[in-house]
Amino acid sequence: MTTSRKSGKFYVAIALVLAIIIVSIGNYLRWWDLHFYLGPEYLHHWLSFIGAGYIAIFTPIYSIMKRRSPKHFGTLLNIHVFGNLVAFLLVSIHFTQQMGRPAQFAPTLGTGLTLYIIVAIMVITGFVQRFQLAGSFLRSWRFVHVGLSLSFYIVVVIHILHNLGFI
Repeated sequence: MTTSRKSGKFYVAIALVLAIIIVSIGNYLRWWDLHFYLGPEYLHHWLSFIGAGYIAIFTPIYSIMKRRSPKHFGTLLNIHVFGNLVAFLLVSIHFTQQMGRPAQFAPTLGTGLTLYIIVAIMVITGFVQRFQLAGSFLRSWRFVHVGLSLSFYIVVVIHILHNLGFI
């Protein structure tokens, strides 16, 4: 299923991308304070748990359901695209909160940065594929988008285990 760049869905997706950019910049520059406890964790941690959890849970569901229920493919694809954009927004809030910390409290770059780059490339390649921004060129590169999903699972598990102190 293809969607034209002239469709309303394209403009909603562009609006979400712009929101991700604005919220990320604002969060990095501390235009607002999202670094406060909500229960046992900081708010931005909860947001990243929700965003990464959504990606981790819905991606395989989407992959299975699009084959088992082809008549609902359009709905599933919209949930996949827009849900993952919102999930990326939530993950971006956590990432920019961490990256915007003062130098004396700078985070250790490693699995978090790797994970964010993986998700960002997944979002970019998915966006380009969904709205056909690269024409037929990217169809042969679809494996990048799908392959990064596997990388996401591997790195997110390592990131969680590392931050819990198990490795």
